[in-house]
Amino acid sequence: MLQKNTLLALLFLFAAAPAICQDDISYKMPPKEIAEMLLVKPTPGVNINDKGEWMLLTESSSYPSVEEMAKPEYRIAGLRLNPNNFAPSRQNYITNLSLKNIATGKTLTISGLPVPLYAGAISWSPDEKKIAFTNTTANRVDLYSIEVLTQKATKLNRSPLNTITGSYTWYDNNSIIYRAAINPVSAAPKKPLAPKGPAVQENYGKASPRPTYQDMIKSPFDETVFAFYATTQLVKNTNGVETKIGPPAIYLSASVSPDKKYLLLRTA
Repeated sequence: MLQKNTLLALLFLFAAAPAICQDDISYKMPPKEIAEMLLVKPTPGVNINDKGEWMLLTESSSYPSVEEMAKPEYRIAGLRLNPNNFAPSRQNYITNLSLKNIATGKTLTISGLPVPLYAGAISWSPDEKKIAFTNTTANRVDLYSIEVLTQKATKLNRSPLNTITGSYTWYDNNSIIYRAAINPVSAAPKKPLAPKGPAVQENYGKASPRPTYQDMIKSPFDETVFAFYATTQLVKNTNGVETKIGPPAIYLSASVSPDKKYLLLRTA
C-alpha cells in the first residue's frame, strides 16, 4: 500500500512539473545578430527653424517596450486613453533631443531633459527662440520649454496636463495655452454591478448609415467615464506662471486670434 501511494505521489509530481516550470518562463532574447538588426536606432528626425539657423535632432526607439504595451487602456468615444496619466494610450515617443548649430555644424547637448525622456508634441515658439514639448510618464504629462541659445530645458507646469483631446498652443513668444487635468485618478467612476435601467434602442423603419467609428459611447456609464477623463481646465502659462481661463469643460480645440485678443474654443 505504501509503495502504491509513493508511486501515485511521483506521478502527480511529474504531471505538475510542466505547470510549475511555466511559472518561471520569461521573455527570451533572439541571437545577437537578429537583436542588433531589429534594435538598430532609427535615423534621427530633423526639425529646422524657419531661419535655417538651428536644427533639432530627435531620436526614438524602434519598437515600444513590453511595459508600454502593458499599460492600461480605455477605449471610449473613438479615443484610446491611458486612465493613469490622462493621455492617449498609443504614442510614438522621442527618447533623446539635441540641437545643432547649422552655421558651425556643432551638435549641442540639451541640459535639464527629464530622465527617462518620453517626449512628444514638439513645437517652436513664434520667434523660434524656444522649443516646447510634452513629457509623458506613468502617472502624468508635463510641459517643458527649451531655450535655444542656452540649450537648457525647463519644466513649466505645476498641475499635470490632460492631452486626451489635444495638446497645447503657443499664445505668444513666452506663453502657452494647454488643458490641465482636474480630476484625481483615484476619483474615477466605478462601473456598477448592474445598470440603472434597460438599454433601449429605437427603430423608426428608415434606412440609416452604419456607424464607422470604433469604441463609441453606448451607455450612461460610458458618458460618465468620458466626461471624467475629458473634462479639463484651460490654462495660460507664461514662463511658469499659470492662469486659469474660463470654467472646466470638455475642450476639443483652442485657437488664438491673430491679434491675441480672442480665443476660439470648441467644447463638447
